[in-house]
Amino acid sequence: MEAVMYLSFVTASISFTVTETTFFKPLREWMKRKNTFLGNLLSCGYCLGHWIAFALVAIYKPKIFEFWWLLDYFLTAIVIAWFSGLQWTLMCWLMDKAGK
Repeated sequence: MEAVMYLSFVTASISFTVTETTFFKPLREWMKRKNTFLGNLLSCGYCLGHWIAFALVAIYKPKIFEFWWLLDYFLTAIVIAWFSGLQWTLMCWLMDKAGK
């Protein structure tokens, strides 16, 4: 479970950085012009967090459940994405409070 928490922090950090910082704003705007789906994905931290979580679970292979490997992969990624979504929301709230 420790790896899941660490991966949720990484997922939240990456998704927040890509979806909220001015550094990635040109990429988000360019992608919205080129592909609406991907542009919206890069603008939604919760949505992007799911894809990041699926990639990180594929790389690091943490296990929460001892089921069939594909179901375990899917459920573990969903749990990481959920924790990441909470952290992303908290970071957005703190940035708003800070006036950034």
